Amino acid sequence: MRFNLTDTIAAIATPAGTSALSIIRVSGSNAISIVSSIFSEKDKLSNASGYQAVHGYIVDSEDIIDEVMCLVYRNPQSYTSEDMVEISGHGNPDLCNRILQLLLKQCRMAEPGEFTFRAFMNHKLDLAQAEAVSDLIHAQTAKAEISALNQLKGNLSNEISNIIKELTDSRIQFELSIDFSDQDLPELGLDKVTEKLEQSYNKLKELYQNGRQGKMLRDGFTVCLSGAPNVGKSSVFNKFLEQNRAIVTPEPGTTRDYLEEWLSLDGYPVKLIDTAGLRTTKNQVEKIGIERTKELISSADMTIYLTDPDTLNKDLADNTLIYDSKTICVLNKVDLLNFDSLPDSQIWKEYLSGTKFGFVPKSKVKIYPCSTYFAEGINALKEQIIARISLPDTQLSSILVTNTRHLAAIEKAIESLSKALQAISDFAGYEFIAFDLIEAVSSLSEITGAVTTDDMLDRIFSSFCIGK
Repeated sequence: MRFNLTDTIAAIATPAGTSALSIIRVSGSNAISIVSSIFSEKDKLSNASGYQAVHGYIVDSEDIIDEVMCLVYRNPQSYTSEDMVEISGHGNPDLCNRILQLLLKQCRMAEPGEFTFRAFMNHKLDLAQAEAVSDLIHAQTAKAEISALNQLKGNLSNEISNIIKELTDSRIQFELSIDFSDQDLPELGLDKVTEKLEQSYNKLKELYQNGRQGKMLRDGFTVCLSGAPNVGKSSVFNKFLEQNRAIVTPEPGTTRDYLEEWLSLDGYPVKLIDTAGLRTTKNQVEKIGIERTKELISSADMTIYLTDPDTLNKDLADNTLIYDSKTICVLNKVDLLNFDSLPDSQIWKEYLSGTKFGFVPKSKVKIYPCSTYFAEGINALKEQIIARISLPDTQLSSILVTNTRHLAAIEKAIESLSKALQAISDFAGYEFIAFDLIEAVSSLSEITGAVTTDDMLDRIFSSFCIGK
């Protein structure tokens, strides 16, 4: 790593801009003495015990810069496990920068994530917990916050550590059987060891399967609105966002490029995309937009395909409405229909009164009615999305892997453990089984940081903000 852990470091920990307060963090063996040198109450600060706040002024020679509170942390009872001082002053960017410049005459600027890196290196946090700090800061919804907080509390780390211990215990038994094969020792209880390995395998499989679904809490769930021009995609987009984000006109092909916005649905982060209408056109700009739409539909987690009374029969005849596991077909603008002339007209009337949602015309495709003039349709669409992405509360409050790096490590461990179990089944030599178990443990150790590389640490901590 590029960080020199013997340096004393400083950085502004609050966002840029004017605010009520600003906080500057200083950490390292000289943190307290450096802050004391520019503080009006030098002796009070120098002699302060941990978790003690001292009121005073930051001064440059005899000039007062700001009135502040300095909160002192004594090692190892601090975030970094080093001596730390947090200077809380007024949220004037100029004042804050002047204080930082004074500090940087005696220490250096912290690199992005360096405070958390020091917490990791000083064993205050393991690597999974350190990553959870960043996840908690960037969490966009309540559910993502819960997941990150559980990881920060060490739930995932504890589970991984327990599995590592179980695999290590089993590996040691195989290695002892190899090393002391000529000794008069009790035979290895292969059935019992195999049972323990299968239990570890099942735990990892469950973590991986739940994690693939839980990953959306961290990265979000992508929903793509598609359909022919002028079927109301942009109107639905605006209704979801509760603002006029997309331009809506009666002219087909208004949307030439896609628009995307994040929103929270029942605490889950959802990226909603409004796309260009699908049709045959000679307009080169519109053609590019349509190609992008097709790419977005292919990569989206869910597609909402909209049709309307004018295009429904054509869509049905052309087999455009394809109902699959990630597509919801919606008949928009139902407010334009004469319900009494429709088959099952009572269903439509009940829908408009909010008592029923979902209509199956005489086709193989289930089509949901919707109108931006009635809240029931939009709300029901939201419920359809939530139903597909929601996780049980018990799962949210337990161990949920949301990090791509963690999932990849678990997947590698599953592969290695599967090889070990297969080797046992094939009566292979114990040295092959032990090797596979070593590989599994090595993969899992990457999650907690017991096994790391400089490149891995650089990638993880460089994504943090300065001051954290």
